[in-house]
Amino acid sequence: MAAMGVPLFHIGCAGFGQGRRRQIAQGAKIRVGLIGCGHRMSEIIQLVLAEKVVAMVDPDPACIAKLREKIAKIPGGSEAVAGSVNFSDYREMFDKMGDSVDAVFICTPNHHHALAAVWAMRRGIHVYVEKPMALNVAEAKYMQRLAKETGVTTQVGNFGHSTRAMALCVKALKEKVIGDIEDVWCYDDRCNALDHRPPASEPPKGMNWDAWVGPAPWVDYYGPEGKRKVGLHPHDFHCWQGLGNGSIGNMGTHIMDAPFYGLDLGVTPPTSVIAHVADFACEGSWSYRTRLEWKFPALGDRGPINLHWFDGLREGLKFGDVNMSDWGYAEGGRKMQYLPEALLKCERDYHLEKIPFASNGSLFVGTKGCIWFGHHTMVRFLPKHLGKDIVKKAAWTMQSLEHVTEFYNAVREGREANTGFTFSTPLAESLLLGNVATLGGRVGKTLMWNGERITNDEGANQYLASTYRPGWELKG
Repeated sequence: MAAMGVPLFHIGCAGFGQGRRRQIAQGAKIRVGLIGCGHRMSEIIQLVLAEKVVAMVDPDPACIAKLREKIAKIPGGSEAVAGSVNFSDYREMFDKMGDSVDAVFICTPNHHHALAAVWAMRRGIHVYVEKPMALNVAEAKYMQRLAKETGVTTQVGNFGHSTRAMALCVKALKEKVIGDIEDVWCYDDRCNALDHRPPASEPPKGMNWDAWVGPAPWVDYYGPEGKRKVGLHPHDFHCWQGLGNGSIGNMGTHIMDAPFYGLDLGVTPPTSVIAHVADFACEGSWSYRTRLEWKFPALGDRGPINLHWFDGLREGLKFGDVNMSDWGYAEGGRKMQYLPEALLKCERDYHLEKIPFASNGSLFVGTKGCIWFGHHTMVRFLPKHLGKDIVKKAAWTMQSLEHVTEFYNAVREGREANTGFTFSTPLAESLLLGNVATLGGRVGKTLMWNGERITNDEGANQYLASTYRPGWELKG
């Protein structure tokens, strides 16, 4: 496919000049392009429809058709998308409609996040992008720099950030309700890995597979296989290097949000990262069991923080020993998970056998007690009395704020959204450094980080960036 033309910088064009900014500030509908119309877009579409959808982009026409069917059942949905145009390639949408789009929602596989966002920002178009915001560290850094240069509003889709539970957790952390914190234990219930590469098959009828592969090295389509009802499209991309970022890429932005927000971990970069464990079952796939650790320096009256990450299958299990669900869960529930011993000890110490922690979350261990946060809407204090006063006060002062609505409000008010790239880039960089620590036989080796490069292993720096297929280059 021939590359669509785009200048390196195309800032402040008619699509979002000062006149258009004033119109939106005064109440004009925000003109929205949807890039990626699959499962995640369908989850947020009702809130997206508060404004005017002018374009829908997906290489698979079945995804657009299914999304339109859902929209038709939402009150006011048909009016919100009336006249909108379908595309299979966002490059074509930008070329043909870039001057009539004010904001885009990017719900694509990870390898498209940076390119779609950059093409939008260069045109002065606001960007809401799903997690993780980029495929690698270099992309995340460039996206942050370009957002500052263009002045657009940005938002990353870690929607738990906008909940009342998050506000409560962060308030408690900043007020040191559980005392001084040294360790935070993060874990998830995903096992986004495969033990073999399924055989190539034909893409769905009418699908633009070239556009799906996009900037990544070429990969053949494969569909559902055996018990798994999903294939490379729409979900197994998470499992593969160069397309997704494994379990931590799928869930890390959500789960590590509370530590970054509540402890200001994004103010100074980690000094090091190490993969204590990374077990692989197939070349090119991400690990099916991972244990990572970052060290963050002291900041203000907070001491240094050790941030830990666990995902995948518990010790003693191999990938082939476990039945996997469609979306990368190990069937059998929490007993199959690789969980931090600190989490299990906390459950024993506080006699939580009948009400254990949920299967995703972060445990903050302090000198006075613990806070457990469930990454979206759950927060628990241990011992319980530590949270009594703050919960009582918060019930009257803190309101939930829908994440998409926050993005729209920020666009209208000409400000940064609550998980804009200023907040989200440091989180993404740390998460993506965790990926780097698992690659090239580096398990067990501490990688020293100065905020720009790995200083004690030059070879590891190759994993900070990507190369791109012709016509899909990310320049700059």
